[in-house]
Amino acid sequence: MIALYPIKPVYTEKILSGEKTYELRKRLPNPKTKYVVIYATYPTGKVVGYGEVKKFHKNTVEEIWELVSSNAGIDKDSYKKYFGDATQACAIEFSRIFKFVRPFSIKEIEGDLSVPQSFCYIGTHNFNRLRKRKVQAV
Repeated sequence: MIALYPIKPVYTEKILSGEKTYELRKRLPNPKTKYVVIYATYPTGKVVGYGEVKKFHKNTVEEIWELVSSNAGIDKDSYKKYFGDATQACAIEFSRIFKFVRPFSIKEIEGDLSVPQSFCYIGTHNFNRLRKRKVQAV
């Protein structure tokens, strides 16, 4: 399975530079998800890369912070604010990241696809087309 995630540009830049190897979320996609397509939200508004999922993590907010703190691209105060009163936190750990040389519109994945609020799944056929685009391994 392949999931598409909208991520703020400040964090997509950190993912694409290799500084951020964990994407933090309040819920995880299907555990069979193997790749995450990365969409940089406004003002970028482009599909900028994809990551190969190494592992999904779900635990207490405190335990996840201990795991990801040095590779999440976020400070502790922002982390706590994001999770608020939640007792559980989730993280997607990437094993490899691929940056598209030429970022592109989400409509190029599928004509009627719109940016999801949290995430959405895309078909294997569409993902295989994306993988033919020129990328730089991070």
